[in-house]
Amino acid sequence: MTGPGGPDPDDPDLRAAEYVLGTLDAQEREAVERAAAGDPAARARIRAWEQRLGPLAEVVPAETPPPRVRAALLRALPRSGHADAGQIAALRAQLRRWRIAAGGAGLLAAGLALFVVVGPSLTPSGGRYLAVVQGGGTVPALIVRVDLGTGIAQVRPVNAEAPADRSLELWYVGAQGPRPLGLVGTGQSQVRLPTGTAPDGVLAVSVEPPGGSPTGQPTGPVVYTGKLLAD
Repeated sequence: MTGPGGPDPDDPDLRAAEYVLGTLDAQEREAVERAAAGDPAARARIRAWEQRLGPLAEVVPAETPPPRVRAALLRALPRSGHADAGQIAALRAQLRRWRIAAGGAGLLAAGLALFVVVGPSLTPSGGRYLAVVQGGGTVPALIVRVDLGTGIAQVRPVNAEAPADRSLELWYVGAQGPRPLGLVGTGQSQVRLPTGTAPDGVLAVSVEPPGGSPTGQPTGPVVYTGKLLAD
């Protein structure tokens, strides 16, 4: 489940991805390792992310932060050297929000880089596909998992934002034109795929009147799109 502000920091799959990316602090890494020691599912999530992101280590060089980064951090610290509990809590909350946002952007960048390096899978696993639906920004608007075997798609909002007094509507666009899938809310949802859904189709999100399109076709601008990739 996701909230309006972005990915859920307690999502086990996202936590495993953060662990592999190295964005967790020491205590959080220890917590993940303790959980993985006694939970085969947790170990499987970590292995899956290592396999997805591992090839990037061979093509992305290590980068040392420039000295100005440390200097900027030192300037940002309180001059007095003291901070009350409220300040510490606020700084921790800010760090957590920054890390979740950076983790989401990093996952997207890593996924796109991996796609460029090794190409898409030509053999889908049981008819399952993944679509990163976005509008040109760094963080995706939606992550959609499509299962052609069951005819169900799982829609996970990440950074989708509807204009005031408008709704966002998700569409499958294939050989028969746009087919409505449902409105995009702030939480994870499940939608039924239309008959004839194929891997070469595209997912799109349009801006519609409150409650969705009154015509069964997009009436407003398309703000996000994404192709289906074998999962």
